[in-house]
Amino acid sequence: MTTIVDNSVRINEEGALMTLTLNRPEVGNAFSGAMVDALYQTFSELAGRDDIRVVVLEGAGKHFCSGLDLVDGGWGFNERSVGMLLGVQRRIARLYLAMRRCPQAIIATVQGAAYGGGLSLAAAADLRVADSTAKFCAAYIRIGLTGADMASSYLLPRLVGGSFAAEMMMTGRAYAADAMDKRGFLSHLTDPGEREPAVAALVTDLLATAPLGLRLTKEAVHLGIDSSSMEATMALEDRHQTLLSMTDDAAEAMHAFQERRAPKYRGS
Repeated sequence: MTTIVDNSVRINEEGALMTLTLNRPEVGNAFSGAMVDALYQTFSELAGRDDIRVVVLEGAGKHFCSGLDLVDGGWGFNERSVGMLLGVQRRIARLYLAMRRCPQAIIATVQGAAYGGGLSLAAAADLRVADSTAKFCAAYIRIGLTGADMASSYLLPRLVGGSFAAEMMMTGRAYAADAMDKRGFLSHLTDPGEREPAVAALVTDLLATAPLGLRLTKEAVHLGIDSSSMEATMALEDRHQTLLSMTDDAAEAMHAFQERRAPKYRGS
């Protein structure tokens, strides 16, 4: 099933997989207000979608997302009041929070530009697959603003380390995919023709896991990053494992292992 939201986002569902396609290729999939609102609504509603287990986020055309559309995005920048600008900031920022709260595993598949808000969009995903055409840039400082925007000062240090994150945000340089891969930003780096098969392989492996196990693993990874101690992280892991050990899926996995067959999970 394919749905187009305000012509800016295309949604396709195939079984437990949802593919979200940024659909403004004529402007490098730059953020319009309608696009941001559609993405926010979709990620927010996914919290109640147990039938969807994996989300692939992609961009139509040559680019993933070139950042904010400053020309024809419908943002109303002509007013330039503090209240209006803060409203725009909060309107976009809630998208990244919705992605982190979304219980499904999110894969960002990147080609071409991932600039500004597009960089943060990739960073807020759980897994990132890029081909060699991809370039990543925290572009905000290049237009007279702080280089720390759209959760970049939170996400980037955790993904690439503090020193390189500071360089990205303070210089506004664009970095090739291989440079980002060397610093651990990417899950997989491929040649241009191999990106889709690499994403498909990840989707297959993710969908082969127990539904509750996958959701709680995502939760544990993100909570663990901000955990105050190893003890607190392990206490969370212990609770998750105890809970999941009592599910029907855990029993099915054990039987399947003993019978040397693939498990048939039901999400219970």
